[in-house]
Amino acid sequence: MALGESGMMAIYELVSTSGAMAAFAVFLSLSLGISMVLYALLVRSASRRAPFHGESAIRVPVAALVSTVTFGLLFGALYATTLRGFHRVELLEDQVRLYYLFPAHTVTLPRLELTQAERGRGHLRLRTHEGATYQSALANERAVLETWEGLNAYLGCAARP
Repeated sequence: MALGESGMMAIYELVSTSGAMAAFAVFLSLSLGISMVLYALLVRSASRRAPFHGESAIRVPVAALVSTVTFGLLFGALYATTLRGFHRVELLEDQVRLYYLFPAHTVTLPRLELTQAERGRGHLRLRTHEGATYQSALANERAVLETWEGLNAYLGCAARP
């Protein structure tokens, strides 16, 4: 790969920004919907069992807690398995930039800091000499393979004087 005027060698998109945003919205809606239905079912069943209407008020905080925990677990699991991680890699002359969407930030690593790129099922992992690991968001196998091949070629060039 030839260097451009800006010193950039290559850009690899593992996940489209619009696709990740759509997945985020779907996961948020799904998790919220399930937790709201659970809350409604818990409150309704508590009010049916209570002989006096005043007793069901004790169940409302418990139902709120259970539905909030359910939301957190569902959304957290979906986020952790699919959206957490970098979605874009820029290979520069002396640096690698990793772009994250959730939360939006960029990590810049010195080229010589990276030891290897590993391919997993739908994920790419970068390891540093200090033992840090950076994992990509869930991506299709083709994007992972292309990025992995580009990173291995790039890291092979780093060993040359």
